[in-house]
Amino acid sequence: MKPPSSPTLKGPLARDETAVPTPRRVIPDGCNMGVLLRVIGTVVALALMAAVAESTSFHDALTVLLRLMSFIAPTTLITVMLWCAARRTLSNSDVSVQRGISCLIPAIVAVAVALLFQIPGGEWGAIAHGAVGFALGAGFQHYSELRERAFSPAVIEAKYQALQSRIRPHFLFNSLNAVLSVIRTEPHKAERMLESIAELFRAVMADTRKLVPLADELELCRNYVEIEQTRLGNRLAVDWQIGAYHPRAKMPQLLLQPVIENAIRYGAEKTAGRADIVVKVKQNGFVLEIFVSNPIAPERPEREGNQIGLANIRGRLALIYDLEAKVETQMRRGRFELTMTIPVERRA
Repeated sequence: MKPPSSPTLKGPLARDETAVPTPRRVIPDGCNMGVLLRVIGTVVALALMAAVAESTSFHDALTVLLRLMSFIAPTTLITVMLWCAARRTLSNSDVSVQRGISCLIPAIVAVAVALLFQIPGGEWGAIAHGAVGFALGAGFQHYSELRERAFSPAVIEAKYQALQSRIRPHFLFNSLNAVLSVIRTEPHKAERMLESIAELFRAVMADTRKLVPLADELELCRNYVEIEQTRLGNRLAVDWQIGAYHPRAKMPQLLLQPVIENAIRYGAEKTAGRADIVVKVKQNGFVLEIFVSNPIAPERPEREGNQIGLANIRGRLALIYDLEAKVETQMRRGRFELTMTIPVERRA
């Protein structure tokens, strides 16, 4: 008897779709600085090319460019503001509807501004400007969606790496051994450690793009450090320097914990004697600053794995925050220092 063949996936469940899933929100994020800079840079470049093509001298080109920008500037700014509002209010709408709205917004704004400024050509001129706005909106919407699709594998890989690193046999083995070492003498501590391990696994299985309260991420990190301190004893010391931050501030889940894990894995575990790790978190205005410092071991094996972990973190930040977040690393005075800055997020 011939075994039944696997069902063929069609539509949104096709292989290409599961490998690079369609983002839930496809309207360009006009509130994001990276999106704003790309839009402005694109329209200014197009206006400059049009001015040069239409002129025979530098003075004429400058005059034409200023005339074009008097129309393009308000059109662009109004468009990105409406994109920003639409992305946040229509995030649950059908993807096709979102794509259509993304294209219609610049078209409608271009027609309205053309009529308001009485662009030469009358109604037909306004319609022509609307068509150009529609084309540019469609192009930029498609680019933005492709960019999010391109970053999706980085998020999937980051989740896989996080899962793999925490379920790796030696971590689980060492954690359980640490629990067994105190289960008779300190049963309450052993119970707390098991709860911490369960919380870590629960966080790993969740969506790594999910935003969680900053306090929850810090608590998860403290639980992880407590597990490692039971295993490493006095060799590991973590100096928590947590400044003031908004109580509703959010950040991506499992963003800080892998950084601290790297600091322990490539610093404390490979360093003879006491290893002091410094963790600083503070909020400056609408920016959250995170600083982690750990000693550099004389021999640093598996350095490539550490770099892959940092690359995954950068990929996640680029997907969620675009240009508004950054990660910087340096080696100074025998220590590895990582500084991460992200916008303060309060959205659910």
